[in-house]
Amino acid sequence: MPERDPWASPMPAARFTPTVVDMEFEAYGLLVSSLYGEDGDGELIAVGPGLTPRRALAAMTAYARTNLSWAGYDAVADLRDRIQARDLALAIAPTVFVRDADGGWDLHRRADGEPAAWLVSPWHNAHAF
Repeated sequence: MPERDPWASPMPAARFTPTVVDMEFEAYGLLVSSLYGEDGDGELIAVGPGLTPRRALAAMTAYARTNLSWAGYDAVADLRDRIQARDLALAIAPTVFVRDADGGWDLHRRADGEPAAWLVSPWHNAHAF
């Protein structure tokens, strides 16, 4: 078998299950993280055992209250108002987490993934699953 040149290409990404070390916050038995990106993947994601829309929204609200609020801004009220105005929606979609060669991670909505709750725009394709 020929030796593989380690400089030829990055290591392939490996699937993994996120832990508290990978995510930003833990509440109600679920892990929550912000999704920042130019591709519109969503705003928040929650994963964990016993995932339901109600538990996911409670964990996301706790995250918003703890990590996103600053003086003069109420992140929870903003989150509530955006959901009521239908600017945001909660979608539970099968999701695969992959570890990058640099130690970071990425995620993809795929039918063979585990359930994850995504807080997304109502038109987002996470609703297609």
